[in-house]
Amino acid sequence: MSTGAAPLPKAVEIAIVGGGIAGIATAYYLARRGLPVLVFEKGRIAGEQSSRNWGWVRVPREIPAAMESLRLWRGISQEIGHDIGFHQGGVAYLGET
Repeated sequence: MSTGAAPLPKAVEIAIVGGGIAGIATAYYLARRGLPVLVFEKGRIAGEQSSRNWGWVRVPREIPAAMESLRLWRGISQEIGHDIGFHQGGVAYLGET
């Protein structure tokens, strides 16, 4: 789906397939470094798997990456000058033992 804003180039230096959270974040940070990037998405940006619950199972070695991710998410609206609607919630689990 093209936005019609500009014709597609004949060649690209960096192509990202998938406009979900990971693809768009990757494209954003590459573009911020001045690298030319083009995102290919079959439907709506962040409208596929990014809009669904992945049912993740967390492991301790992921904690540093998760903390860095939250740091980036907290500042992204100010960085790009647009409210992206990020809201940090929480999860609670109740166990008997």
